[in-house]
Amino acid sequence: MRHHFLPESIINFKTALIIIAILSLPGVSFADKSVQIDCKIADKFKLPKWYHEGLYLDDNNIWVNNGRKGKTWVIDASNGSMVSQIEPAGTFTEAVTSKEKGKYIVTDWDLKKIYTARIEKDQMKLEDEISVAPAHPAGTVWNGANLFVITWTRTLAGTKFRLLRMDDKFNILSDDLIENIQEPTQLAWDGKYLWVSSWFDQRVYKIDYRTLDILGHIKSPAKKTTGIAWSGKYLWLTGTYSDLYKMELQN
Repeated sequence: MRHHFLPESIINFKTALIIIAILSLPGVSFADKSVQIDCKIADKFKLPKWYHEGLYLDDNNIWVNNGRKGKTWVIDASNGSMVSQIEPAGTFTEAVTSKEKGKYIVTDWDLKKIYTARIEKDQMKLEDEISVAPAHPAGTVWNGANLFVITWTRTLAGTKFRLLRMDDKFNILSDDLIENIQEPTQLAWDGKYLWVSSWFDQRVYKIDYRTLDILGHIKSPAKKTTGIAWSGKYLWLTGTYSDLYKMELQN
């Protein structure tokens, strides 16, 4: 994910001042008053340096997706060893999720697409795809009934962050503006609530997707927090250039 980039066109100093002024207006606030959820590091695994994005839990393995033409690493969740590396079908893999065995849903930041893929000989083979341009898709997760996708859309007035809820045919059922989380990146599902990572403030938020109310947050040990995945009472997470953490929630 391209963080802290201005829109593609060059913005002069005057325009930058206008943007700062807009963000300073009353009502345009990212103040967080949510309750901090206690957690501790249950385990930590060293990851090679790349551009870590979304995480996906597959049986006993954790998938670490890498943007910037990076591969998806399949990591043994018991010891942190590299099981395999998957070649992407796109150019900037943000996140992977799955709604059926052997078929995966992938978001690609550069292509501005969401696509389905199968994996053959450690290679993602693209099948169906949809475009969400001009938005860039980031985190995604399938919760058993719906697909959730975070998107970023850049304008001269700043970047708009949205949460899309889709059916299994990629039809958009709801499209909500995310206003109280700075630079939301990746998603996880705990069986009832969504968890959203914030690259900017190094937190992971628990939210009610129906109302977008923030129910609590944890402080992340991973700088520039990106990928998150839910596993029982544990939340796995990483950061852009960080290691892999297994976090045990205390309440």
